[in-house]
Amino acid sequence: MFRYADDAELQGKEHPERNSGRTGPDWPMSTLACVLLGAAMAGLYHLLPRARPGRRFRAPLLALGGFILAEAGLSAAIAGLGLVPRGPFHDLLQQLTDYDGERPVVLLIGSSFSEAGIDPDVLAGALGSSGRAAAVQRLAVGGAPHLERLHYLKEYLARAKRRPQLVLFEIAGGYDSGPLYQVHQMRFSDRMVAMMDGSSAWWALRWLAGADGLSLVQRLTLASEIFGQLALHVSHIGLLWNSAPVRETVTTDDSGGPLPPTRFSDDDTAELLEQAAATRDLKPDWPADVPTRWMSAFLAEEIAILRRYGVERFGFYSVPSMQGANVAYARRFCAAITNFACIIGEDPILLADLRHGADWYDFDHLQGAAREVFTRWLGDRFVEMGVWP
Repeated sequence: MFRYADDAELQGKEHPERNSGRTGPDWPMSTLACVLLGAAMAGLYHLLPRARPGRRFRAPLLALGGFILAEAGLSAAIAGLGLVPRGPFHDLLQQLTDYDGERPVVLLIGSSFSEAGIDPDVLAGALGSSGRAAAVQRLAVGGAPHLERLHYLKEYLARAKRRPQLVLFEIAGGYDSGPLYQVHQMRFSDRMVAMMDGSSAWWALRWLAGADGLSLVQRLTLASEIFGQLALHVSHIGLLWNSAPVRETVTTDDSGGPLPPTRFSDDDTAELLEQAAATRDLKPDWPADVPTRWMSAFLAEEIAILRRYGVERFGFYSVPSMQGANVAYARRFCAAITNFACIIGEDPILLADLRHGADWYDFDHLQGAAREVFTRWLGDRFVEMGVWP
């Protein structure tokens, strides 16, 4: 269809840790639900009295009114029971929103790059070296596009007992350049239906209208997927069998498990890091403008929402990568973002400590002791730049 994804995502390695997997499309159940809903509406229509001349619109209006009342009743029942969609964000949000400690909150927003590459406890310790302790929370799930992150950020802000004082955003060229790539890859999955509310649909359509390089057929296909998932979201189809009470702990089943890590020799790792540091070009199918107009508007909206909840401090960071295009994108992004602290994970001293094959799960994800090395380096940089305290 189209792509702006990272190579690691193509290999299916955007979920390096267990319990961060995405929920796969449930085609039989979704199809059955649509068929049953259509049959019910058709049956209701045939049970209504035949329209007399001049009253041809009464039956359709009554059917529509009945459907709206049924949806209103279903919405009230879902709200009354406190049901929310199951998925990787369910338990994560419960854990984050339940925090009510004394330490101020620092929130990370990102994908599996942050999930694998940053240790919240180590970052809290590094930030605490400034003399002000912090509780670091990580709103990061593998494969989460920007639309999904914003959807659950709003839920987090509405439910959190202690709201963040500092929010740090992950920089990733694949997610920024193609915000609908994962939405298309996971189309009609429980995750995508759950997050495709009116706001998500608006931002998706806004990107689709301005994206370059898409044919008319591709635009219509993506638009139909957006509207279809929006309809499923609004009508709550599938929610009752894929929901849980907001306070109930649900373990996400990643039945397939993560793919085995890519094996790198120390020499190959050192060479790849040197090549990445020397790269200046983006991937050919990535937009030349960094950030894109859509991404700039989306970030402005995200920051405006956070400001309404009292957040005043923001920063950006990139996780180290052995793909030169990702590093080049982070450089251009930080050069364009002048109002906030922006840190690129390409410091030569840092990379010298990451030149071992065992440090890397794949080309973009750290593992083992490497995540502690990078996390501590990142925290020290934010303290030096005065972002914290």
